[in-house]
Amino acid sequence: MEEELKTEKEERRRENAESVSRLEEEIKAGEWKNLKRFEAYRQRSRQGRIIATHKALSNRIKQLEYLFYQMVANNPKKSLKLLTEIKRLRFLLDYLLNALIWEERGEIEEHDVPEELEGSF
Repeated sequence: MEEELKTEKEERRRENAESVSRLEEEIKAGEWKNLKRFEAYRQRSRQGRIIATHKALSNRIKQLEYLFYQMVANNPKKSLKLLTEIKRLRFLLDYLLNALIWEERGEIEEHDVPEELEGSF
């Protein structure tokens, strides 16, 4: 009986570690919209979820900026749509920074959440 409990606990720890690892991969990849599907993300505090979303969003912006600079060099007219997306994501990034402050002050419920971030934290 004790052996089974130890085995179950070890298996749960291993699964949790794998979930955290996959979550970190998603964050590094900038997949900020997919974070909600990870148990490790859902188990974090609200502040932890805001920070994880901020990291992932920041990584996505860096990726798009790299593509933007390449596109501007080759075809400036086509880069306008990408620039618009980068600006939109920067707005969300700024909102998340403010959300951290509001969370700390207990004021986060008083502010409207952008549609793209609904249910993220």
